[in-house]
Amino acid sequence: MNTGTQWINWSKSFTSKPDQIVYPSTEQELVQLVNDANNHNKKIKVVGSGHSCSLIAATNSGYLIDLKNYNNVIHFDAANKLLTVQGGTSLQKIAEFSLANNLALDNLGTIVEQSISGAISTGTHGSGLKHGALDQAVVAFTVITANGHLKIFDRRIDLTEFNLAVVGLGALGIISSVTLQLVTNYQLKINTTTLSFAEMISKLDAPYNDEYMRFWWAPHTDKVQYWKATKTQHNIQKKSAATDWFNDIFKGNMLHELGLWLTSFRHKSIPLLNKTMYKLLLETETKDKVVNFLDGFTLPILVKQKVMEYGIPIEETEAVLVKINKLFSKNKYKVHMPIEVRFAPKDESALSMAHGTPTCYIGIIAYKPYGKVINFGSYFEDVHHIFAAHQGRPHWAKVTFYSKEQLAGMYPKWNEFNKLKQQLDPKEMFTNDFLKRLFD
Repeated sequence: MNTGTQWINWSKSFTSKPDQIVYPSTEQELVQLVNDANNHNKKIKVVGSGHSCSLIAATNSGYLIDLKNYNNVIHFDAANKLLTVQGGTSLQKIAEFSLANNLALDNLGTIVEQSISGAISTGTHGSGLKHGALDQAVVAFTVITANGHLKIFDRRIDLTEFNLAVVGLGALGIISSVTLQLVTNYQLKINTTTLSFAEMISKLDAPYNDEYMRFWWAPHTDKVQYWKATKTQHNIQKKSAATDWFNDIFKGNMLHELGLWLTSFRHKSIPLLNKTMYKLLLETETKDKVVNFLDGFTLPILVKQKVMEYGIPIEETEAVLVKINKLFSKNKYKVHMPIEVRFAPKDESALSMAHGTPTCYIGIIAYKPYGKVINFGSYFEDVHHIFAAHQGRPHWAKVTFYSKEQLAGMYPKWNEFNKLKQQLDPKEMFTNDFLKRLFD
């Protein structure tokens, strides 16, 4: 078991300096760590890939458990398409295992570096009203609770308890294993089209018709990429590694990061950068391609960033987008592209942002080119107030300005979750400052 003293998250937005950093590789080691923490009255905080830019995984005391070595397949039931993995297994490894066995995940977000435990704990989602977030693909998961015992949450046995716990914010214990329901392998037929802002507003019924879809809006350009996809068994189009590297890595990351750094000295140049990068990366009249599900959903995103994303009831989408657009001219903000607009069906998980209602997710971004922090605090706060006026619920892995009282009023089962948290962790072994800010 290796140890260290400092841990930094992916975006380098915070540093943890616990008493000890440990990298377990077995469930027995995890149980022993919990028992040791009990014996020495220490706190525990668990981290996966560290992609969250919120402080959900931050700690400066006790044990910080990094799950990067706890990432193996435990069991595969090919007949029933069930895959059980250790909690630190990345979404990418799960997707690649699925492809190797002619199976797939039903939905994915844009990045797959996250651990499965971190992804379900924060409500990670893709886009499309016909396919649920990642937590809805979970059949069962095992948690090592504060007393060192294993507790199984299984939707087939107790759906109410399962839904209460699955988006658990790391508050209930250590997720040791996760069983996922896979689906038959499929390709994605993807179509991308450029729209104006007004055309995007006119197409807000598209989520009800498209199997998967999203908008990527480039502020200050009046341009939006409308991305939609359907499952297909058509043959995959051949890829060019060199072309993919040039488009995704060189243009999408290296060139964009250089532009972001240059405009950090003169914010008035950001609209020109957005216009240039949209033309280089996203400009299309109509473009179709067929790829495997993993390549279709994901993109390599290398530039460090700060992100705020809220889920709003889908009927509030137009009002919120129009208000954000007016904000740019009213306050003369010059902001980074893209603003991502995605959709998800209602989710019965108690702390899902889409709990009980079909949801539109809107995400804004502030890049950190070469690690340079660019102050967009006022922009984030102003957009937060727009979301808050329309019943917005924050993504747990991203920025929010809500108080615990405000959050408690947004989730009908908030108090029930808090009771479960107190029951499984009465001495708050797994509670850090982030969770203290949320719960009494």
